[in-house]
Amino acid sequence: MRTPPVFQYSRSHDNRMDIIALDVRLDGFAGPIGNLVRDEDGALAFAYAAAYLDNPDALPLSLSFPLGDGAFDDSRARPFFDNLLQERDGVLQRVMDREGLARSDVAGLLFYLGKDCAGAISVLPLGAPAAKVPGDYDTDYTRIDGDRLNVIIASLHRRQRLPEGTEDPSPLAGVQSKIAITVLPDGSYAEPIAGSGAPTTHIIKVPDQEHLQDPKLEFETLRLSRELGFETAEATVVNFGGIDALLIERFDRRLNADSMIVRVHQEDFAQALGLPPSLKYERHGREGRRFDAHAINRILDATADPAAEKQRFIAAVLFDLMTGNVDAHAKNFALLYDSGGSIRVSPRYDLMPTRLDPNLTDLFAFSIGEATKLTDLELADFAAFLDALGIGSPRAQARLTTSLTERISVGLAAELPRLDRIGLKRFADLIAHNIDELLTAFDMEVPEGIKARDAYIERGGGWLLGS
Repeated sequence: MRTPPVFQYSRSHDNRMDIIALDVRLDGFAGPIGNLVRDEDGALAFAYAAAYLDNPDALPLSLSFPLGDGAFDDSRARPFFDNLLQERDGVLQRVMDREGLARSDVAGLLFYLGKDCAGAISVLPLGAPAAKVPGDYDTDYTRIDGDRLNVIIASLHRRQRLPEGTEDPSPLAGVQSKIAITVLPDGSYAEPIAGSGAPTTHIIKVPDQEHLQDPKLEFETLRLSRELGFETAEATVVNFGGIDALLIERFDRRLNADSMIVRVHQEDFAQALGLPPSLKYERHGREGRRFDAHAINRILDATADPAAEKQRFIAAVLFDLMTGNVDAHAKNFALLYDSGGSIRVSPRYDLMPTRLDPNLTDLFAFSIGEATKLTDLELADFAAFLDALGIGSPRAQARLTTSLTERISVGLAAELPRLDRIGLKRFADLIAHNIDELLTAFDMEVPEGIKARDAYIERGGGWLLGS
């Protein structure tokens, strides 16, 4: 595929669409790495630029786009580039209304929004200069006045429009209200100077008025993850004008040798699998096109150390089961592309005990064997899950299940008194309940003190404190 000579976007007419070509850029490379083209029927295609393929440092844009001369058709290109758009509808809807675009017109939307894709990728009009470049703390950022930041946080908390003149420089996936900022070396908050192309370094996640404890719950789940030895995104709870919010460090940022902030290329598991955002849960897909254990195995096999990554992933699944995080969907796992083309699973992020919310489902994001929720899980299901991840030996399955389950359950049990002391007894009791249920299903000894805690009784899809 070669880029057609199209330099601006045009709307559809007479049920046909003008051809549009866009540059795809990756922060850290001087020129476009390829082109995204939409044809007259609205179909998308992506191909790498010949000059990029000649670069010895070239990285694949995605596991779904291996480096090579061929073009990737609509069935491959559309899911990946659709994942670059926000899941929240606000910005998308404004552009759709203003420009008369359909939600299915991914290229048309990226023409207007592609410079602000999350991560190191940008999608720009053909020939446009780079929109993302490394950032210099001293010259590329301006401090945010404390009062103004409090107003921004309050607006996000109340689900109101941001103050005039405030634009989120890095639109973020997910349905939680959040904004990307930079934390300067002295700890003050800043934003990239308009037009600088500099990266942000942190995300502020702001709860709505019905979920005031979410920042504390997510912080403590991340803390538990770190305490149990998982590489985990750094976070802290910060109070902004009376509103607690979670400040979390971006795992895809680094300082280079010149002390410049650079973006590290990453993609979530949905992108790696060529799945659109609508298929981030296994239950929404079909066999061969869904986020399931076999698909996860394909991703982990593509990393630099598949055996180690699989063990970490299995441990993460057990941690999520015990902490009540059943929302571990395909966009809550990511791959990092390190220099030299090495691929690894990112640190853990977006960890929340969703089972504490009676309005949320108890269904797993992906099945474990035949089980779709914790109450159905049996040891045979976990064995089938390990088999799907390429661990077929019954002896290896038994050893891995026993050692990881014991380590994580004992580690979490030791943290429960601390959760009690900081006012998160309901969370602690949920963890104890889940540990008891899981280890009983696995015919393993339950850690001391777990059975003595208050029980949780399931009612109407949620957990209510019992006696």
